[in-house]
Amino acid sequence: MDISIIMATLNEEKYIRDTLGSIVNQHTDKKFEIILGDGKSTDRTVDIAREFKCKITKVEPGVIAAGREAAAKKATGKVLVSADADAYYPPNWLEELTRPVKGKTVATCGKLLPLNGSRVEKLFAEKVLNPVASFTYQVKIPFAAAMNLAISREAYEKVGGYDSGMHTAEDTDLMRRLMKAGKVVYCPNAICYVSMRRIRKWGYAKYLSFHTANFIKYHVGAKVFEVYEPIR
Repeated sequence: MDISIIMATLNEEKYIRDTLGSIVNQHTDKKFEIILGDGKSTDRTVDIAREFKCKITKVEPGVIAAGREAAAKKATGKVLVSADADAYYPPNWLEELTRPVKGKTVATCGKLLPLNGSRVEKLFAEKVLNPVASFTYQVKIPFAAAMNLAISREAYEKVGGYDSGMHTAEDTDLMRRLMKAGKVVYCPNAICYVSMRRIRKWGYAKYLSFHTANFIKYHVGAKVFEVYEPIR
């Protein structure tokens, strides 16, 4: 297997069909599998995933990183791709995200844009969020998003994978450790359209303050937030 796409799920029946539909229609010659680390969903998440021939492994609910790590342990691909169950992935996404992962390049992080976002939200993503994300990789202080990462399986195992005890910042933590194993690059052409449901629930102020504070906490060695409640 060339690629294993891993995702953590919990009651995603409203979104996962569109997400998986976008993934199985990728324009690539690479062989890939999709693996869910499912936190004992009580809706039709698993049933829908099985329609798309996904592999399923069960985990205790509550920690996203535990779901990602459990899925990674079932993976057979040479490259692991971390994705989310409520996002949309354009047809060239997988090829663009995974192409650089070879040789000294052990991981990539793709670009984020809002799914069904407003004009202002799209402008913020293009002019602020993504330029900042790109800069953080240049200075080796990564701002990572687990819904759009590709990682050499060899490097993933070398650094110990996701820390399944972290409730937040597990993606940034992983990418920072990967930077010690090789080169990590930002891929602006590998676009993931991100669900806006948490922003709609929390509002802009809470969302931005939470993630900004967590980013700073992690990189200065402080304790990151231990609660990240599900939004369904």
